[in-house]
Amino acid sequence: MLKKINKKKILILTLILFIYIPLVFAAISYSSSDVVVDNTNNSLSSVYLQDAIDEINYFCGINHPNDYICKSNTPKCIRATTLHTETCTNTITYESCQDSGYALNDIITYGNQTTIPSVLATGDAFDCDVNGDGVYDAATERFYYISDYFDTKRKRFNDTVAVLIYYKVIETIAYDCSGVNNNGPISVLETLPTTAEWSNIRLYNDSRQILTAIDETSIPAGTLPSNFSYKGHSARLLAHQELEYGCYDYKTNLGGYGALDKCNFLFEYSLYSNPDFLRASTLLETPYSYNTFGVYDLSSRSRRVEYSPVGIGGGIRPVIEIQKTDISY
Repeated sequence: MLKKINKKKILILTLILFIYIPLVFAAISYSSSDVVVDNTNNSLSSVYLQDAIDEINYFCGINHPNDYICKSNTPKCIRATTLHTETCTNTITYESCQDSGYALNDIITYGNQTTIPSVLATGDAFDCDVNGDGVYDAATERFYYISDYFDTKRKRFNDTVAVLIYYKVIETIAYDCSGVNNNGPISVLETLPTTAEWSNIRLYNDSRQILTAIDETSIPAGTLPSNFSYKGHSARLLAHQELEYGCYDYKTNLGGYGALDKCNFLFEYSLYSNPDFLRASTLLETPYSYNTFGVYDLSSRSRRVEYSPVGIGGGIRPVIEIQKTDISY
């Protein structure tokens, strides 16, 4: 009888430790310089303790919506088997598709299909089951890998998480209707997909430090939000750092027409190809550094990064954050 009791106690103790150790880690405070493993040989997925905590939160929903289901074996995104195409019908030769090398009535193909297995490249096309219906709809659930996740609080990339951008603008709205650029994209929240609409995914971290393009935390209008919340939403705006990661060189190409031609998937379903689409720009999360009213956007006419007043409407192209282990590639 004594042996049976001891075994039972051991089993109970093991279960308690298994359940509570992750929660204890989640409560530990740390600084961004607390390196806990040597990732030189890529033996572990996270260099910082907080990355491990974030992964626990992401996988199992700690401090997140109760209806979030822990990580399953079903991928959230799979490689596209066909690519989206459009016809170059914009007749203005000095901008848009004709200025980027297409002739009138040429077929434009968006994204990459022939890729290296297990390797992600900017522009790789994916179909993502964002609504959880079990269908990877190539027509309405198309996304493009643009970069690894940029952690704005720690000002570094996390190579365990992929950032994918939606194939089209879903709405046009002001970044901030107040007209001041240091509040974050507060008006944009009205239009981003919610966790109820895109119930099969959610943001890796729904609280973000808003930064300038060169990682500043304050601008002439004032201090930028350190915990801007996308809570309740499954998507956000693209950060300038993520755009620069795979699409262009900020220091040398900011002002040039066609600086984003290698990433023309950013301009699908816009004035880039067809004047009837009426979508001229896509807002970034990143405010302009040198005045109190500007925010960066992507111009579908000039195919470059520009800036516009935050109180004027811009296109909203949702960005999702997916653990690479949740992507079939």
